[in-house]
Amino acid sequence: MRTISEIRLQGFRALLAFVIAASLAFAVTPAQACGCGIYVPLDGEASVSEELVLIRWDGQTEDIVMTLGVLGSSSEAAVVFPVPARADVKLADAEIFDALQELTKPVVKKRIAFFQMAGSAEGAAPGSAVTLLERQTLGPFDVSTLAATDADALGNWLAENGYHLAPEVAAALEPYVQMNWYYVAVRLSPGTDSNELTGELDPLWITFDHDQIVYPMRLSALARDSLTVFMYVLADHRVQKPMSFGYEDVQFADWVEPASLESDSPLAPFVTKKWFLTKIVEQIYQPETITDDYVFEFAAADETYRMVRYESVYIPVSFLILVGLFLALAIGGVWIVKKLKRK
Repeated sequence: MRTISEIRLQGFRALLAFVIAASLAFAVTPAQACGCGIYVPLDGEASVSEELVLIRWDGQTEDIVMTLGVLGSSSEAAVVFPVPARADVKLADAEIFDALQELTKPVVKKRIAFFQMAGSAEGAAPGSAVTLLERQTLGPFDVSTLAATDADALGNWLAENGYHLAPEVAAALEPYVQMNWYYVAVRLSPGTDSNELTGELDPLWITFDHDQIVYPMRLSALARDSLTVFMYVLADHRVQKPMSFGYEDVQFADWVEPASLESDSPLAPFVTKKWFLTKIVEQIYQPETITDDYVFEFAAADETYRMVRYESVYIPVSFLILVGLFLALAIGGVWIVKKLKRK
């Protein structure tokens, strides 16, 4: 299993729970889809790899921390992701997903295995259709928060501002327009210290009010490759996701509280009280089967779970034979002593 650091060495770092497959496709360069959406390089070649998402929901407000994992590089790129309410956007700690992986890593248990010494072991604007609510610069991100009442008008605004949607993507945004959702449009441009977008970027932290834990996914149906989505959910109870479009695996479920963290932990701003943390990993092999968003609900019980990883302690068979001979001699000796005493 790859660590988060290994994933990030391959690229840009993955994405947050509300970055959905707003499948952007620039006319100049083909876009690559991810579970959150499509990363659109304006030049160069880049594609999104794994997606990592942290969600926190207190019953009224949802926080989503997202990071993109991008393979390759480009000098500028863009993404668009819908949210159900007007959102505040800021940067989050770049180490947050490393901390989450460390917190939820499997328990290691030893087990004994044997091998032959001779062999080798191998392991395996008001009134307008589109309103620009806010525009801000966050590190390497140029972030625009939009409201839209018409999908075509939204597409036009994005095109006029350098976001060129493919027709099928504009059409796929229509359900979100009908639900009166908002949009966070992000242009990724390098800072003064770099001339390419590659490697690590700080994750975005998006906050909005909502009465459910939602993870927009329906636009991910436009993805061209399989998707792996790592979802960490902090809530008052263990959560479950009734709808799945691929193989789903719960890898961690347990309580976490401030006292269990270091004071300088990247998770400290999120673990402000006792929360239940659920980690769900989903592998989607056929993105075209995605028809809706994820809506999380509380599980019937706060059952805890942690994966166990077994590590084998190998003992040579010859050693086992020696132990067997020793035991045989010891037993034989005891038998002889008892035999002599009877005489």
